[in-house]
Order: sequence, then structure tokens, then C-alpha cells
Amino acid sequence: MSIRLSYRDVHGAKVDAKAVELDAAEPPLRPPLEAGRLDLELPDRTVAVRRVRPVDRGPGGLVAGYRQLDAEILAGLRLARLCDGGPYPRAVTRLVGYDADAAEPFALLEPLRGVEVGSLAGTLPTEQRRRFQIRLLRAVRLLSAAGVAHRGIGPRTVRWDGDDVQITDFSQAALIGSPRTVTGAMPWQAPEQRPDTPPGWDRGDVGPNDDVWAAGRLIFHIVTGDDLDDTAKLAARPELEALLAGVIERPERRPDAQTLLRRLGEADPPPRPLAADPAFTRGRAEFFAQRRRKHPQTAQDTGREQPPSAPAAATAPPAPPAERSRRDGSWLLWAGVAALIVVAVLLVFGR
Repeated sequence: MSIRLSYRDVHGAKVDAKAVELDAAEPPLRPPLEAGRLDLELPDRTVAVRRVRPVDRGPGGLVAGYRQLDAEILAGLRLARLCDGGPYPRAVTRLVGYDADAAEPFALLEPLRGVEVGSLAGTLPTEQRRRFQIRLLRAVRLLSAAGVAHRGIGPRTVRWDGDDVQITDFSQAALIGSPRTVTGAMPWQAPEQRPDTPPGWDRGDVGPNDDVWAAGRLIFHIVTGDDLDDTAKLAARPELEALLAGVIERPERRPDAQTLLRRLGEADPPPRPLAADPAFTRGRAEFFAQRRRKHPQTAQDTGREQPPSAPAAATAPPAPPAERSRRDGSWLLWAGVAALIVVAVLLVFGR
């Protein structure tokens, strides 16, 4: 079936395109998000994309879905800005476009590649093991440079095509420096992300090494087929013991991804981290304050998790819209919010 789509690309440009909804099955996402396949018919080419959008089922329903979609969009924008017009790295799912304020908000992402790496645990060909480790750690290093922690790295969110990884599902992503919250799934869930943090562990703020715990455990699992639930298991695999030393430690004691790459002899120069933009951060904070006053049932709790700030080089997506009520005229409220967003963007980018 053909439909019309209006969205913004990662540079903030408005795009109007015809799209064809395909019947091709997509791997299910964690509710309350779902994905479907589209062919975008652009003036010069046809592009295959996945359309991800919230659904009213699963934990938190639409409200949680809007927040997770926002995280997916904002992580994609920061990664696009990090590339600064250069080739987009294959190791992370590329954001193609988004509309966070439509009646049915969505994100357009590149198609999935390869297979879930968990299906290869213990069976990955020997000649691919080192390549997998290098590609995964470079991807984690890339996220850190973009100021993003994925917080859900595991056998279902990392894919492998025989040559490169593809980290997918940024719905749990958070900005480095924001308060840590409970997220992820055992055993890939680092202790600082668990509901019952061990004695002596401080939940604290999201840090650049938060994804190293999960990445290290995933490397061990894919190579051996076993779970690294006891560091004594490393003694039987000296090459992994040398690589993963310190990974199962508190965040401040963990080696970063660059250190692990150095242990593999692959310590090429890391990407230059994104510079902070205090003016944009202030503008975004003011917008969320307005949203909390006008629509408290879906407002972010600023004492806990906030989605990563959108990059100053791209048009900031509006906050996810509130659940549309069928019983009142809430669309008027959101029209006012949309106007507020336009003013905020003009203030930020017109400075």
C-alpha cells in the first residue's frame, strides 16, 4: 500500500516522499515499539527503511513508547553529527529520518543486517572472532565519543553479518552524564543499572564505560558459548583473560573501549568527541519544563532519566507527544507545544 510521509532528515531538512508499505516480516521489538518495512520513493532513488513507532501495549504503553522513540531519534542525531558529513559507520543502525510530533510519531532507520549475534554463540568461526571483538569495541568507542550510552547491548541488540557488527535498538540509550536508571536485562545489565545495586556500588551518572560491562560479557559469550558469571572462568581462556581484565568491575575501574582495543593491538585514533553546547542544553531544559507544566502525565522526570540532547548541528526533534485522548481536544495543546518548539529552535540556532 502506498502512503505519503513527511519527516525531517538528520540535518533537519523537511522531506516529503511517497512510501510503499511492505509485507516483509521484521524482527519484533520490545513493546511498546513496533517496526515495519517501507520503500521510500525519493526523487533520485528508492531507499529501504524500517519505520519504528510506539504502540499501545507492553510496559508503560504509549507513554513509554514515546520516550523510547525519543531516545532512538536523539541517539541517531548525535551519531550523525559525530560523522560530520563523513561516511556513516556500519556498526550502528543509521537514522534516516523522523517525525516525533505527528499524530503517530515514528523514526525511519536503515534495515537490519546479518543475524542476531546470540544465535552464533560458541559457533562463530575462528577467523571471525577477532574481527567481531574489534568491530564491537570500535562501535562502543564510537557511542562514547557521541556522548551516548546504549545501555542494552546484548545478544539480541547486536547483529553480525560475517564482517561487521550492527548495534540496534537505541530505545534505552541515555546521554553520558545523565542520572543512571534501572534498564537492560540480566545478565548483560551492569550492576549500576539493576534495581538492586550491590553494596558499595553507586548508581550515580551514566558514564563512558557503562557499555563496556555488557560488551565484555558478550565477547566472552560469543567466543565460548558460556556466560561470564564468574571471573574464574577466564583462567581457562588466557586470551580472553588478558583482553577482559577489569571489565567486571565498578564503572570507574573498568577499562574503556580504547584500552581494550589497545590490548588487541587495534588502538587506532578514536573519534573526536562532540563538543558540549550549553545554550542548546538550556533551551531544551526550558522546553521540558514547559511540557511538564502543560502535560504532566507524560513529562520526563528530570531527577531521573532524560533523553540525550539533540546536536546543535541538526534540528532538535520535539519531545514525544502525549498519548492522544479520544475524549478531549488535546490536539490544541500540542499545537501550542509545536509553536513553542519552533520558538525554542529559533532562539537556539539563531543565536
